[in-house]
Amino acid sequence: MTSLQNDRYSVFQQMLLFLAAYTSAFAGNTQLLTAITTFKGFIAAIDAVSAKEQPKATKPQTKMKTDARKSVVSQLEAACLLALEWAKSQNNAQLIKDFTIIDSNFKGKINAMLILANYTYGVLNTNKTALIAATSITAAQLTAIGTEIALLQTLQKAPAAARTTQKTVTALYKPAFANAMSGKDSLINLIKGAYTIGANANPQMILDLENALVFSGNVQHTILKATFYVTGTTTAIEGAMMTITELMRVGTSNILGVAQIAEFKPGTYHVVFSAAGYVSQTQIKTFVAGDKVDVTVEMVAG
Repeated sequence: MTSLQNDRYSVFQQMLLFLAAYTSAFAGNTQLLTAITTFKGFIAAIDAVSAKEQPKATKPQTKMKTDARKSVVSQLEAACLLALEWAKSQNNAQLIKDFTIIDSNFKGKINAMLILANYTYGVLNTNKTALIAATSITAAQLTAIGTEIALLQTLQKAPAAARTTQKTVTALYKPAFANAMSGKDSLINLIKGAYTIGANANPQMILDLENALVFSGNVQHTILKATFYVTGTTTAIEGAMMTITELMRVGTSNILGVAQIAEFKPGTYHVVFSAAGYVSQTQIKTFVAGDKVDVTVEMVAG
């Protein structure tokens, strides 16, 4: 695969994780379920082409595997540092043990490393709701970890068969990726059309979809987090919205009044803060790549 194809393939994997997370929500949506099956078939076609790679053409794959392994470990360590403090506050001995990890735990053979990585990620995911509410861990962060583990597992698999020439494989990739890109676009249209507004509206689903469409690899995330309060008080506002106008990205505040938008391109944007029953505010903010910006927004009743 080319570098661009690698990035697109990673997005496809993130889409598969997103679709798996919302399986129950999609039940009964026949049109969407058909599109999901078709998309999975397109990904399988790409994997079939990858299986034709010759063993001698593995240097780029080896580098990708090394990078993916480092990314898995660093992302798990960062998340577990935050999760560990939460586990301590809960006096949960098992979780304290599960979240106490160090780099040396992941040394050695990659299969053993993957077993530990999958176990640790599973514990994080099991406690996802509580961790997101009580720490700065985000759903996008957990999705990124899962994507990197899935990518590492894919890279670890030995080719099923040798190809005849690199030129042949390159030619096969083109239609396979074209189909997958078309399938991804269809899924985006069907999901946004069904779940953006109306009786089945699901803002969190749409936000998770947007996050799934961005491959960050090992780069530092640009994050904007806002905490909404009633002006002059410490009363949090649930359901408030933070919108980056030019990017059409929206974050909705949770019960703690916290809204977040992650993984967007740096630049200068209009950011609108709004909530039902309160006066909207607009601020102009400039973000540098990797910035983590926290703002407190006091809303005046109107």
